[in-house]
Amino acid sequence: SDPGSPTVKSQQISKYGGTLLYKRRSRSAFYKQKRWKRRYFEIEERMLYCYNVTPKRGGKLRRAMPLEGATVEVFEGKYPFMFVVKNHHFEYTIRAKSENDMKLWIRLLRGESEANALIPHMLSTDEIFQEKNGNGEEETKRSPPNKLTPSQEARFEFFRNERDFVAAVCDVAEVLRFREPSDRKKVAPGLVAGIKLPPCGYVPLCKSTDIWRRVDSVMASETRVFNTNERCPMIYYFIAKRGEPVGSTLEPRNHNLDVAEYLHTLFKVPDLDNRRLTSIGEHADELQLGESEDSGDKDKGEVKVEDQANEDYDEFELTMEDPTEHRNSVWSESSNTSKSFLSTSMKGMKGNQQFREFMQESLAKLPSKIATRMSRTDGRPQGKKGRKSYLDRNSAPLLNVPIIDTPIVESSHDDDSAADSSLDGQSIISAGTGSIVFGDTIKTFEHHDGINKESLDRAKAVVCGGESWAEQSARMLQSVKKEGEEQDESTLHEIVTMMAKSNDDLRQEVFVMQMIHYFESVFAKANIPVWLKTYRILSTSKSTGMLEFLTDATSIDSLYKSDKFPKVGGLRAYFEQVYGSSTSKCFLAAQRNFIRSLAGYSLVAYLLGLKDRHNGNIMIDTRGHIIHIDFGFAFGMAPGHEWSFERAPFKLTKDYIDVMGGPSSEGFKEFQKLFVDGLKAARSNSLNALGLVEIMMYKSNYPCFSGPRYGGGVSLKRFEKRLLLDVPDDKVETKARKLIKKSIDHKGTKLYDVFQFYSNGYAY
Repeated sequence: SDPGSPTVKSQQISKYGGTLLYKRRSRSAFYKQKRWKRRYFEIEERMLYCYNVTPKRGGKLRRAMPLEGATVEVFEGKYPFMFVVKNHHFEYTIRAKSENDMKLWIRLLRGESEANALIPHMLSTDEIFQEKNGNGEEETKRSPPNKLTPSQEARFEFFRNERDFVAAVCDVAEVLRFREPSDRKKVAPGLVAGIKLPPCGYVPLCKSTDIWRRVDSVMASETRVFNTNERCPMIYYFIAKRGEPVGSTLEPRNHNLDVAEYLHTLFKVPDLDNRRLTSIGEHADELQLGESEDSGDKDKGEVKVEDQANEDYDEFELTMEDPTEHRNSVWSESSNTSKSFLSTSMKGMKGNQQFREFMQESLAKLPSKIATRMSRTDGRPQGKKGRKSYLDRNSAPLLNVPIIDTPIVESSHDDDSAADSSLDGQSIISAGTGSIVFGDTIKTFEHHDGINKESLDRAKAVVCGGESWAEQSARMLQSVKKEGEEQDESTLHEIVTMMAKSNDDLRQEVFVMQMIHYFESVFAKANIPVWLKTYRILSTSKSTGMLEFLTDATSIDSLYKSDKFPKVGGLRAYFEQVYGSSTSKCFLAAQRNFIRSLAGYSLVAYLLGLKDRHNGNIMIDTRGHIIHIDFGFAFGMAPGHEWSFERAPFKLTKDYIDVMGGPSSEGFKEFQKLFVDGLKAARSNSLNALGLVEIMMYKSNYPCFSGPRYGGGVSLKRFEKRLLLDVPDDKVETKARKLIKKSIDHKGTKLYDVFQFYSNGYAY
C-alpha cells in the first residue's frame, strides 16, 4: 500500500478524521480563482465536520454537513485522488493523499450516508468491501446493516416520509427564490405538482390533540406566490381526508379522531392506563398469539408492562407553601419533593399517558450542574449598584396559568340540515372556519358574533376579493368532485392551507408567538375580554419554516389600496360602509371586535417590545379584528436600532381612535379599561413571563437577545421595566394611562409610516 495512506484495520470506531484538500462550490468573487484549502475533516454520528486544524490543536469548526442521503462519487479531474461529497445544500470537492486513502474516505462516507437514524451507527472500515463475482470482476458490496423490527420500521418510515414532505414543501420556496420574479408564478404549479406526498402524512401545524387530516393531494393550480426582495413566500392548498379506516381496526370510523389517537391506533400502541411501559412496541412482533406455551391465555400477544407499586415515587398533595422557603431548588436532586413534582402536577390531567410518563421519568430532575446553577441567588446578572433582578428578589410561588386552547367551531343544528351535519351519530367539528364535503353534501363552518351575512359579504368584497375562505374551500372541493375522482361517502374531504417561507429564520417568531399565547392565557384567566389571534409557526431549519395562513384577512396596506376602500374618512368610513350606521347592531359588533383586538395587541406590543409595526405587518379581518404578524423585531429590537423612529409604547393612530368613536367616546374608554386591566394582570403573572424569557435568552442566538445592543441580559432588564414591577400598585393605572396618552398619534409612528411608504410602498 501507499506509505502515505493511514493504516486502519477492520474495526468499529466512534469517529474518523484526517487532513484533506478541498474546494467549495461557490467563490467569494467571480474574478478570484478557487484555491485548494487544507482542512481537517472528521466523520462522526452521520455528520461531516470541517475544521481549520485538528480539534486537538484548538481547531475551530468551519462547516458541518449532514451525511444522510448524501452522494459520494469519484471525480475524474485535473488532479488525482479526487472525490465529491454533496447533498441538497452542500458540495465539497476533496483531494486525498493516496488512492487507498481516497477509497477509505469514500467507504466511510457512503456507510454514514446510508446508516439508519434509529440505530446508533459505529463507523466500520470494512462496511463496504470489494468481492469478485462469477465473471471474475470486482463488485462493491456492503455488509448487512442492523435490522429494524416491523413496528420500528413502520414508525421510522412514517417519520422519515413526514420529514421529507416538510422539507420538499419548504424547498420549493427556496428554489423559486432564485428564479426571476416574473417567472415564479408560472413555474410554481409545476414544482408543487412534483412534490412527493407521503402515503400517511399531515401538515404539522397542529397539536397532538388537533383533528387528524391526512394529506391526500395538492391543488397545484391554486398555489399562490408572493414576490418580495429577499424571499418568495408561498401558499399551499392540500386536500385532506378525515374518517378513514385506521389500519385493520374494526371499530366505527371516527371523523373527529385527533393526531395522537390516530397514530396510536395506527401503530397499535397499547393503552398504559396507570402503568409504566418497558418496551414501546419494539418487540411487539415477537409476541405472537400462541408463541409461548408456558404463558397464560391472558398474557398471550400482549406487551409486557410492570406496575409502579415498587417504584420510588412518593405522591403528595400540592400546598400553598412558598417553594423557596427551604432554600432548595425545585429541580435539586436533594429535594425529596422534586421526584414527584411533575407527576403530581400532571395528576388528573387529560392527554397522552405515554407523554406524561415520559415527562415524569425524563424531566423530573435536572442535571446536578444545572440545578446548582439555578439555585444560586447570584447566578443572574445584577443591575446598577448591585441591585438583584426581580426574579432573585421575589420569593413568591409561581402562579398556575392554564394555557387556553383554540375554540372549536361546530356545525349549527338550528336549521333543517341538522341531520346532514353528522355521520353515524357523530357531530362534525372543525378548529376553524371553512368547508368540508362528505358524499354530496358540503358543510360550512363560520363563527357567529352578531355580524350578519350582508355585512360579511360587503367586507369580503374589500378584504378577500369577494370570496370568503368558506366559499373558496367549498369551490375547491366542488372542483375536485367534478374531476370524477371516486370518493368514499363516509370519508370527509377538507382543504388544508399553509404558508411556506425560505431565507427567513422563524425561531424568534416562534418564541414571540409562544409569549403571545401565554399572555392570552393570562388575560383569559383574569376574565379580561381582549382578543388575540395565536397562529401556528413551525421553524423547520435556520432558514425555512411553515406558518398557518390567516384566512378572511388582509393587511391594512392592501385594504387602503383596494379600489372599494372609501376615498375619504379612513377606517371609520370603511366600517360604516361595510357594517352600516354607527348605531346599527353589526357596526357595534364589529367595533367591539376592533376595540378588543386593538387592546390585546397594544398590550403584547408594549410588553414584548414589538417593532416594525408598519401597515404591511398589521392585518384586519372581515369581522373587524386587527392581527399583528411578522415578529422579526421584538423585545425592543427595532429597525435602525438607536436611530429608530418607533419611540411610542405601541401603535395607536388617529384612524384607530376614530373607529372607536374619538378620544372622549365610550369605545375609547373601554379600550383604556381593557389596557389597564390587562397590564395589571400581566404584572401579577410576571414571574412566569420573566422566567420564560430568561430561559430562552440563555446562550441564545436570537437577534433580540444577542449582540452588544441586546445581549448580556439587556433585553430581560427592559422587559422587567415594561412590566412596571417597581411601580407601586396604586400608581399602576396612572402609569398605564400615561402610556396610552403617549402613544396617541405619536410623531415617531407617523414618521415610520411615511418612511415605509417611500421605501417599500406601504400605504398609511
